[in-house]
Amino acid sequence: MAKKDTYLALLRRGIDDTTAQQLADAGLKIGDLKKIDRNMLIENYALKPDIADGVISIINSAHSSHGKERFLASVLAPEKKVDSKIEEIKFKRKQKDVLTELAEQKERLKIAKVEAFRGKKLIMNRLGKTVELIVKLENNLYDEGKDDQKVKIRDQLETRGLEAARDHEMLELEGTPQDIVDFRRKFVPALIFHACPICGDEMDPRQARDQDKPDEWTFICWECEENFTPDLAANVEQRLVNGNRIFIDENKRPRNSVPPKPAAMDFSSVNDMIKQDLAQTGSDADEMSRVVEESTLGGGLMDINDWIDQTLAAKDYIQAQEDREDFILRTGAGATKFNKWMKKAGLYFNKQTGRWTRHKDVR
Repeated sequence: MAKKDTYLALLRRGIDDTTAQQLADAGLKIGDLKKIDRNMLIENYALKPDIADGVISIINSAHSSHGKERFLASVLAPEKKVDSKIEEIKFKRKQKDVLTELAEQKERLKIAKVEAFRGKKLIMNRLGKTVELIVKLENNLYDEGKDDQKVKIRDQLETRGLEAARDHEMLELEGTPQDIVDFRRKFVPALIFHACPICGDEMDPRQARDQDKPDEWTFICWECEENFTPDLAANVEQRLVNGNRIFIDENKRPRNSVPPKPAAMDFSSVNDMIKQDLAQTGSDADEMSRVVEESTLGGGLMDINDWIDQTLAAKDYIQAQEDREDFILRTGAGATKFNKWMKKAGLYFNKQTGRWTRHKDVR
C-alpha cells in the first residue's frame, strides 16, 4: 500500500510513470526523497543525471497541479539556443523580404481584380448591345409577313444568340440569354405603360406622345382620342414652376450687399477736374500736350513705317534680336508680327546675318 501511495504522490507532483514506479519499487517515500541528494539517486537508483535533477527540483519545490508538465518540459525540452547577432540580422532580412513579397502579391492581386472587373464590364456592355439587337430582331420577326425575310431574321437571331450565349457563359450568370431577352421585350415595356384616365386603355409612352404638343409631356389615347397629362408629369411641372417649395419675394432685399452705382460725370465735371489738376501741378494745357507727345511711354504709339525708317536711318539694318523689344514698345504690334511687317515694308532678309535691309546685296 505504501508503494502505491508513493507512486501516486510522485505522479501528482509531475514525475513520469517509469521514474515514479522505479522509486516506489525501491521503497522510497516522499520524506526519504527530500533527504536524498542527486549523486545518491544516480549511483544507488540508476537514474540519469537530468532525470535525477528533475526529481530533486520537483520534490524540493511546492506542490502544484502543473508539476508534471513542468517536469516533462524541463527534462525533455532541448536547451534554448542563444541566437547570435548575425542570425538575428538574417532573420530580419528574411522577414523583410517576406513582407515585401506579400505586398507585391497583394498589389498584383489588386491589379488582377481591376483587370478582371474591366474585362467583365466590357463583356457586359457587349452582352447588353447584343440583347438589344436580339429584341429588335424578334420584334421585326413577329411583325414581318414575308417568309424570305423571316428566314434572314432567323439566321441573324441564331448568330446573335450564339454571341449572347458566349458572353453569358463568360460572365457566369444564372439562367439563359433568352430569359434576359424575354424580360426586356415583354416585361419592361409593360412596366412603363400609362392608362388613359377616361377609358382605361393602356398605352406605350413611346407611341402615344401627342405630336401637337412636343414641348409638353402629354399623351393621346387612340381609343377615345383624348389627350391627357400624367400625374407624375404634372407634379414635376408644378415643382418646377415654383409650387409649394419655392417662394420668391420680389420686395425682399438681396442677400449680398450691392455696391452703389458710380456717379455720372458730364463734360463740365470732367473739365473742372482737369482744371483742378492743372492748377495743382502749376502747368497749362499746351505744356501738358507737348510733354505727352514727346513721351515714348504715354505719348501714343509710333507708326510702324516711321519706326522702320527711323531705325534704318540710324544703322542701315534691322535685326530681330536687337530691335524686336523696341519695335513692340514703340509700335504696340505683337511679337509674332515682326517679320510680317518687315516683309510688308519691302525689306529683304539675309539668312546669313539675320538682318533686314532695303537692298539684297547689303550684308
